Amino acid sequence: MATEPTVRRTFLDRPYYYATGMERKVHAFTRDEWGIGGSQPSGNYSVHTATGLYIVTILMTIPAIFAPLLLIVAVASLNLIVGLLALVCTVLFTGGWLFGIRNLHRERQASKLRRLRGLPKPRFALNDDKARSWFEANPSGIAITRENFPDSTRPFPDEANY
Repeated sequence: MATEPTVRRTFLDRPYYYATGMERKVHAFTRDEWGIGGSQPSGNYSVHTATGLYIVTILMTIPAIFAPLLLIVAVASLNLIVGLLALVCTVLFTGGWLFGIRNLHRERQASKLRRLRGLPKPRFALNDDKARSWFEANPSGIAITRENFPDSTRPFPDEANY
């Protein structure tokens, strides 16, 4: 039985994400090779370059250090309002800093993997229909199947038309 084209696979089941670099050639990236691309297949942050992420992470370091110190001072002086504010700031700034560190590590690993395959940094993400059209016009090692293009709206040759 063929699977329904309307049944969408979860984000993690995709074998490839498609994007162009600075040129018009479409490349297929695995989840680990994507890193922090120009438009994200996951995540909700708006930093698109490693340099920007370094700057944001460095700027988050200072409040991530001082917010817990302010929390300690507020608890020692029994100041409830300042303590609550310091607690919220500690969670937000420290969480943002840890998020930045994790994403810098992920981008470094992705960069190494892209370099091994000779891939550029993904700049402009493509939907499955646009990527599929490009790979149909420019054959490569990517099979044109529902597995590789799960969100394609056009039927595949092996799918029955009802």
